Amino acid sequence: MAYGRLDVFWPDGLFMTFPLVENNVSLGRSTGNTIVLDTSTISRYHLTITHDGENVFITDLESVNGTFIDGVKLTGNEPRPVYGGEEIQIGHLRLIYHHIDEQPTQPMQAAEETTQRIELQLPAFRIDVISPDIPVSPGAHATAEIAITNTSESQCSYIVSASGMPPEWVRIDRPRLTINAGDSSSVLINFRPLRRPDSKPGDYPITISVAQSDNAEARLEAQFPVHILPFGGFGMMLDTKRISSGERFRLHLHNQGSGVLPLSISGRDLSDRLRFNLFVPQVTLAPGQRMTVQGEVKPKNAALFGKPQAYPFDVLVRSNDGARFLVAERAQFIEKPAFPSWTPFVLVGLLGMLLVAVVVGGLILLGQPAPAPRIVSFEISSTQVARGEVVNLSWSAQNANTLVLSVDGTPVLTNAGSESSGVPLNTENLTGSVVLALTGANDGQQAVATQMLYVYQPMKEGFFTVTPTQMVRYVVQTLDVSWDVPGAVRTHLSGLEAFTTAPLEPSFGAQANLTGISGIPQQPFTLTLRAEDEIGNTREQTLNIQVVNPECAPAQNAVTLHAGPDARYQVVATVPQGTAVVVDAQDGSGRWLRAQLPGGLSGWGERGQFTCSLIFNPDNLYKELNVPPLPPPTVTPTRPPTVTPRPTLPPTATPLG
Repeated sequence: MAYGRLDVFWPDGLFMTFPLVENNVSLGRSTGNTIVLDTSTISRYHLTITHDGENVFITDLESVNGTFIDGVKLTGNEPRPVYGGEEIQIGHLRLIYHHIDEQPTQPMQAAEETTQRIELQLPAFRIDVISPDIPVSPGAHATAEIAITNTSESQCSYIVSASGMPPEWVRIDRPRLTINAGDSSSVLINFRPLRRPDSKPGDYPITISVAQSDNAEARLEAQFPVHILPFGGFGMMLDTKRISSGERFRLHLHNQGSGVLPLSISGRDLSDRLRFNLFVPQVTLAPGQRMTVQGEVKPKNAALFGKPQAYPFDVLVRSNDGARFLVAERAQFIEKPAFPSWTPFVLVGLLGMLLVAVVVGGLILLGQPAPAPRIVSFEISSTQVARGEVVNLSWSAQNANTLVLSVDGTPVLTNAGSESSGVPLNTENLTGSVVLALTGANDGQQAVATQMLYVYQPMKEGFFTVTPTQMVRYVVQTLDVSWDVPGAVRTHLSGLEAFTTAPLEPSFGAQANLTGISGIPQQPFTLTLRAEDEIGNTREQTLNIQVVNPECAPAQNAVTLHAGPDARYQVVATVPQGTAVVVDAQDGSGRWLRAQLPGGLSGWGERGQFTCSLIFNPDNLYKELNVPPLPPPTVTPTRPPTVTPRPTLPPTATPLG
């Protein structure tokens, strides 16, 4: 019986999954492991997964590149408990651990103090909602629990739905269920964001809806946020792993995570014979973005004679986020000397020792290069700015006859001095990731230093309007909301749940126009518009909607109020002429209005006897269908008829003869 599952994600998109059955599982690249992963970026015996019957632990076996759980590096040989949903990083692999519960039933767990519990009730049923209390990583899941109690006197069926995040992220184990009168039943809702770059991190406003299947108006809705975490992951690949003299290598990068990923690129010489020139040593990739960078490998001391030699080297890519993850790609540099190894012997035979000495001396003199240019420093005041902002550049260079500043390969300053500070660069015509390069040249030799600048579209002032700004309590009305926030990539409207039960989209674009939203306001409410730009900056604006009471007064004479919408109900009060009362409902026929009385009581009066305020139409008042039953008819007892008794005569005596 499996207690867990391990999903393995490779940089090229390959996906593998391993059920965890044994209580001791080893993982590494050696064939002696329980799980063998063929990659040189992990150790032969990298980590172990142990299960003691109740808890699961992961232990790093002092691996070379380390083991990271949710971005935190483990200490070697110290077990770390895992509970399900953790992201594990080893080498260039991403792993997700999933806990598996093999119990046939799913009991409702008691809520902890940190768990949000929501209780809502209608006359016919009640719901208790326990929302997730932990954030969710893409590929993992969190669960909300709903207890539905049928408080009516008959069996009812219910429909459960959830909105607020992409439908493919949500799974309801019992979207339809039937509950007997007085019983309760539970429903589990799993939130599982997909492990894709477009799974944007942040708070998702979730709305859980439970409705009676035969009465759509009998609906309860609970709102709570679910926080989705970003996840990291990148892939890298060299065009070729054999680089010859004079060739450049091309490194392909891919941000496979859901957050902005800064990367540093460098070279590692395994023979101490090489030097590296990386044209773009630092890049920042948006979620899902791909980029290709180039570099050069040259020998520190070029050989004039000899056979081609192969020198191994590594291209290193390190993430500059919290994980500081490092991946290496092995390649070879093939040095090809200018002359083959037999050249000196030919020269000796043809020209003699003197000529050889002259030639060799001349070659040595010719081989002495001019001083190589060097970029001592190249700095930028900010690596992320809003479009239109000015950034300042500073640099220092040595041995450079020419110094050129380029933006995305286009020269913008060709006669740059060797020492400059505070050189302004306007970003009005730039967008996205921009490569700033400073190139120094001297006698055919070059030195390049780069900086990455990310230019984002800022949010600008727009508009946010609502019509009307004042509504009437207990009355069915419509609301129009519209907005436009230039520069926003995503907007979210909240607060309408206090007015309507109609489902709304969880998020919108920069602009939207919502018309004819129907609802019944009970209290004043506030609409909040939150806008977000492409790098996560937010801006909020609120609008307050006032709610006033619907009032009616007797049209002529005083109005008699009854306990129900019929003259046969008991009289409970009288509304004097000239006195206004708040009406909060009409009956199903529309011929009676319910008026509020002091002390929380209410009474029903005939609508035709009232004159109502012009701010509302009584036809649109809330219809109350749940009214008390009519009292039984009064029976007048009938008097029994009077019966007059007849006198009893004594018997006649007959004389005896």
